Amino acid sequence: MTSRPQERRTTIIRRTLLGALLLNVGIAAAKLGYGHASHSLAITADGLNSLMDAASNVVGIVGLVIAARPPDPNHPYGHRRFETLTSLAIGISMILVLIEILQGAWQRLQHGGQPEVTLASFVVMLVTLGVNLLITTWERRNARRFNSSILAADAKHTLSDAFVALSVIAGLIAVRLGFPQADILLSLLVAGVIAFAAWSIIRHAALSLSDEAAAETPDIEAAARSTRGVEGVHNIRTRGGEGFVWVDLHIQVDPELRVERAHEIASEVAARVEHALGVPSDVTVHIEPANPAHLKPERGYHPGP
Repeated sequence: MTSRPQERRTTIIRRTLLGALLLNVGIAAAKLGYGHASHSLAITADGLNSLMDAASNVVGIVGLVIAARPPDPNHPYGHRRFETLTSLAIGISMILVLIEILQGAWQRLQHGGQPEVTLASFVVMLVTLGVNLLITTWERRNARRFNSSILAADAKHTLSDAFVALSVIAGLIAVRLGFPQADILLSLLVAGVIAFAAWSIIRHAALSLSDEAAAETPDIEAAARSTRGVEGVHNIRTRGGEGFVWVDLHIQVDPELRVERAHEIASEVAARVEHALGVPSDVTVHIEPANPAHLKPERGYHPGP
């Protein structure tokens, strides 16, 4: 892919996330304002949820900007870890939002009260539902068009918010029919959605920062062994960032080969491994002379002697 199509792809993905950010901020402000005025815990909690969606959009935009920075002397592997650190901060902030929702529910249980359910309540939530479906459709279309994992993930997240909005609407109907406790139950449901999302974000960030294996070793080994001239493969190690995988592996070749030919084999192995992974990768191939010790059927990571 040439630089111009790549720049266009990045620009459209960034514009999509920016558009989703503006829409999420708008519906968050509407829900938080109306939820506070009507004393509705469920609408307020859903407003905080939308605010977290906006924060996720910010993470996506920041990630695109930072990922585009080239490596420098202080960051020889690039800047992708900053996106992971940002997502970790978002996950922690979501826990603070969760605590706020739970405190509101507890105070309602202690002191009583019920929300004011009016026509405006349903208008706010129906508009929210429509905006969520619009964002989901928009992001899905561009995710398929540009093969963007960021947009695909955000589309799934926004679709789950649409189901939350439907639940809140059902809760408003229940309150209107004389079941005020439904408002508390719905706020707890939204809290559960936020808790699961926060756990997923923090877990993913922690695994990434701890250098968990980022790809299947057998796939990498098969790709390397399919290269003509490779007589053995071992010490396969992987780690990942956001949408990027680092791989290093050792291959054995005929010890009589010229250095130039051995280098050509290593370059072909790197290309085949990246193709097998299907994501942008940095593959480092170490060349060793083939001998009986190296040619044992080794798989995965084995520490050297």
